[in-house]
Amino acid sequence: MAALLAMALIPATLTTATAADAPSSDPAVVPPVTIGVQADDAQKVRDFWTPARVKRALANEEADNGLVVRKVEESAGPDTGTAKTGSPGLKAEADPVFPAGDNPMALAAALPEMPVAQKVPFPQSQPFVVAGKILYTDKDGNEGGCSGASIVSDTGNTVWTAGHCVHPGDGTGPEGFYEKITFMPGFKKNDQVPDGYDAPWGKWVATKKVAPVKWTADRDSKDADMAAFDVSVPTGYTSLTAAVGALGYRFGDGSDFPDVFSSGFPGEGYNRTDMDAFTHFYCTGNAEDAFDWNPLDDRVKIDCDMGRGASGGPIFTTEAQIISANSHYESEDGVTRLNDDLFGSEHGDQAVGVINEINN
Repeated sequence: MAALLAMALIPATLTTATAADAPSSDPAVVPPVTIGVQADDAQKVRDFWTPARVKRALANEEADNGLVVRKVEESAGPDTGTAKTGSPGLKAEADPVFPAGDNPMALAAALPEMPVAQKVPFPQSQPFVVAGKILYTDKDGNEGGCSGASIVSDTGNTVWTAGHCVHPGDGTGPEGFYEKITFMPGFKKNDQVPDGYDAPWGKWVATKKVAPVKWTADRDSKDADMAAFDVSVPTGYTSLTAAVGALGYRFGDGSDFPDVFSSGFPGEGYNRTDMDAFTHFYCTGNAEDAFDWNPLDDRVKIDCDMGRGASGGPIFTTEAQIISANSHYESEDGVTRLNDDLFGSEHGDQAVGVINEINN
């Protein structure tokens, strides 16, 4: 496979956050994470996201991102030609929670391979309403966007996404986190308003932000392109989980999973012209270790033609458990996409470190 990979959304440097890098209680076992706090008034952030600003954010998802391309190429290890040892690592697992108390995916049979993404038929229904659009600003005030999903946590108010959706991974630490981060489950276009949009389940503004140091310092897309953030609760709701439900997670069980979904809000796709960044799409198929014979690369791969804007969207099992997040795809020189392969970082030790800190 070609070494170059690309996904949109990362500006060079970003706005300030408070707090500091927080090593785990046992750094020899649990990888350290970087913690940031978004101190902006939540209502002011909600008001900030006017249709014009959202339009610019979605347009910026189309921007080229050579940073991820170069970093993956630089860190690509050789294919040793020997099988992986399967040495044990950290594990964390949680079942999904849905408002009705039932898992709407429990009866799902084996999924067909569906690499050509389809529109989610009932985007305001479980389980897909747990996914939504993420918006943010960088240090220069430029708007950007991603996808994410509500995930089970002790707070009941947590969103899971890709690391590059909250931090550029440029070594700026806590001060590098994006600002005005907002999550809108069930996000959709409003055809009654020019460039308008609807957030039928409210705008959930980030508070605490957590990403692996391996991402914030090293931009490691193989092992650490993941993050989580807690959100403040809008008026009329009790918690994000109570409002839309939350996907569970299964971290530390490798990269091979049969019958998974990948979902997000792509603004473009491989040989596609019908993706607008407002519409929720999904693919189905099998997740597999992208380089099964390379012990230095355990990325998750699924055949799916969603592109920029779907970053951070969940890759999850029929048990509604997140096993990775959409991160990047294969391209030539960071520009021309080569195929419909979609990659996510392995969700092992680094993911456990993030969810542990969220639950701390």
